[in-house]
Amino acid sequence: MTNTTDTHNPGWIRERMKRQFSELVRLSFPIVFQRLGIMTMGIVDTVMVGRYSTQELAYQSIGYVPVATVIIISIGLMMGTMVLTSNAYGAKDYKLCGRIWRRSLPYGFVLGMGGFGICIFGEPILLLLGQEADIARGGGVLMQAVAIGIPMTTVMLACTFFLEGINRPLPGMVFMLIANLVNVFMNWILVYGHIGFAPMGAEGSAWATTIVRTFLAVGMILFILKMKGHEIFGIWERVDLRLHKWRRLRHIGYGAGLTNGAEHMGFAALEVFAGWIGPLTLGAMAIAFNVYGIPYMIAYGVAGATAVRVGIALGRRDSRDLLLAGTCGMMFNVILMLPLLGVLIIFPVEIAGFFTTESALVMVTVPLIILSAWMLLFDSLQTVIGNALRGRRDVWAPTALYFFSYIIVMIPLSYILAFNLGRGAVGLFESSVVASIISFVLLTLRFYYLSYVDFKRP
Repeated sequence: MTNTTDTHNPGWIRERMKRQFSELVRLSFPIVFQRLGIMTMGIVDTVMVGRYSTQELAYQSIGYVPVATVIIISIGLMMGTMVLTSNAYGAKDYKLCGRIWRRSLPYGFVLGMGGFGICIFGEPILLLLGQEADIARGGGVLMQAVAIGIPMTTVMLACTFFLEGINRPLPGMVFMLIANLVNVFMNWILVYGHIGFAPMGAEGSAWATTIVRTFLAVGMILFILKMKGHEIFGIWERVDLRLHKWRRLRHIGYGAGLTNGAEHMGFAALEVFAGWIGPLTLGAMAIAFNVYGIPYMIAYGVAGATAVRVGIALGRRDSRDLLLAGTCGMMFNVILMLPLLGVLIIFPVEIAGFFTTESALVMVTVPLIILSAWMLLFDSLQTVIGNALRGRRDVWAPTALYFFSYIIVMIPLSYILAFNLGRGAVGLFESSVVASIISFVLLTLRFYYLSYVDFKRP
């Protein structure tokens, strides 16, 4: 990787940092709002189902554990689209960007069908995870409804990552805003039973999710096919779809998928343990994770923008700009997270009361919201630096570090704290704080070590 001239000049560093922050802001906010839109849909589902019935909320909470694991792994498997598109965009090979998207569509659909094949067996999966028969039945029905929309989810991801990779994240944000309005309306109809529909509770919310995901996939494909400047990217040109042409796309995706899977399976284990404790704890965990997800999705948007900036620098073979992109991404994340951390600490009772009117559930949820504030800083930072490593195509080392932090450390620690030491749901959250700190430290060391290696190259 070559280095640019005058890079030791403080003026050069200031100008580059100014440009990095400017690009991060421009890229981050549409991506943040798009990711927040995803989270908002989940919050709407939780609020509307929670106000319908605490038992239905328990069905929803446990049913989404395997589904979310499948989708999170799929997001990782699709990350090659963003990484390779941003690399090609940085190298000004715009036709290659279009070919990557065209290959990502069938790739995403096949992945989605695999997810469908898993989640359609919802009840047996939940029984294998040790859930009570009634919880497994209710959660299994929800999983079957959501499973139908998983192929549309992965196709939508192919479109979203392509647009972000070519520095056009705004359309994804607009589509997500529209999707949120559709989601509220469909939940109102299907959860509570309006316009001739019978009340369906958590299952109705699941069908609303499937409808919205189908709208997103179809709408975004049509937009890309007709977007301004589509000729530059060769969107309509024939593409070689032979399997060996997808090798790099798959290779990056395998590592990112395993990384996402390791992290999310660790958190999924926490919800399974919560289910063992009881429905009240399970409902509290669902609310706490939904609350935590709002600021985390902001960090996830910053992480996506950081991955794009790192990927573009890699495409230009500019090692110092790559280092600045990752560093500025972390700095920008801290600036955004600190005020949100304060909100979680100061207003936990009010936040919990927004999700449920049951005082017992509020009492269990409040300490989890306070703990999530302390988890936020390190978890968001490790997400940003992890995406920076993906942007520079570092595939397998981050996977091993995530596996160590969230599988080897967090799962046993959470069990010990929750059951052996009797700390319950609080112990589950405490283990996630420890795992996030370990992950952040290890990933940061990896990123700066690779940058040091870059600088040593002639």
